[in-house]
Amino acid sequence: MGKKKNSRISQKTGMAPGTLMHIGQKEISDASIQILQYNFEKTRTTEYKINLDQIKYKFEEEDYVYWVHFTGIDIPAYENLGSQLKIHNLSLEDALNSHLRPKFEDLDHYSFLSLQLLIPQKDSYKFMAVPVNLILGANYVISFMDSRNPILSSLINRIENSTRRIRTKGVDYLFFAIADTIVDSYFHLLENWNDQLDELEDLIETENSELVPRNIQDFKKQLMKARRSILPLKEAYDLLRQNDLDLLQEENIKYFHDTQDHILFVIDQLDYLLAYLSDILNTYQSVQNNEMNKTMKLLTLISTIFIPLTFIAGIYGMNFKYMPELEWQFGYFIVLIIMWLIVFVMVWYFRRKKWL
Repeated sequence: MGKKKNSRISQKTGMAPGTLMHIGQKEISDASIQILQYNFEKTRTTEYKINLDQIKYKFEEEDYVYWVHFTGIDIPAYENLGSQLKIHNLSLEDALNSHLRPKFEDLDHYSFLSLQLLIPQKDSYKFMAVPVNLILGANYVISFMDSRNPILSSLINRIENSTRRIRTKGVDYLFFAIADTIVDSYFHLLENWNDQLDELEDLIETENSELVPRNIQDFKKQLMKARRSILPLKEAYDLLRQNDLDLLQEENIKYFHDTQDHILFVIDQLDYLLAYLSDILNTYQSVQNNEMNKTMKLLTLISTIFIPLTFIAGIYGMNFKYMPELEWQFGYFIVLIIMWLIVFVMVWYFRRKKWL
């Protein structure tokens, strides 16, 4: 596989506002556009993979809802879309920025919402962030994704195969449903992290416990990264709810409230996981300190036992000429017996004090 192309934000220095340039990793080389048109009675799907800059966007049938889904990066296609639907270049510029902070903007005849899809890696606490940008118009929703991810496939299947709520609620409900699908995917990430944290806590009592501090550090980085991606979304939904948007029907406002509740729950869970991570680190440090104290205690007791033995050996190692014990026939054995008695008494005393 070839190396992914990665454009940095600094490359736009000096360029005019609204200059269309992709910022971030280009996940796929070929772009495509899928247009889903539906009402209560029927649906029609059209997919384009070539000549994306020549597509005609005619959303003239008022009883239909139109969903235009961009996959990949094709700047001429973005320009074509913007000129036909009168979408400002600043919005398209934001849609091309993979590092964009989640936000909501209400403009002249459309609204813009930016959020991030967080995809957990299997058996790991790491994740990949995929930007998702949405534009809500009078009878259309436009979604932009840098990569092909099946997260929205279930929603497309619901629209194509169901005649229930989603086919009767209007374009603002589609806007809600796409964003809600992205937000609900955060629960999979939280479940994965809870499992990983349990495994990390169990690692403390194993022979590989020395890996715990490094894993905690890396884990904390991932949690903080996710929090930076999700916390601004709360502000975006605050703005969405506070604005009296003409494009939102009163009966559908409650669904956006529900999504905001999910966002608040995810943020609370991230705070809990960060606190849990700190508890695991404290537990690890306590276990290590206890092990160190036990080791130091044992070494201290051993040293204490050898102090009188060393004292006795030192006396009889001075080699003075007039030391009467040196001439005793059983002097060596008597000293050994005294040494063993000292060891026995000291060990008995330590055990009585429960130091051993």
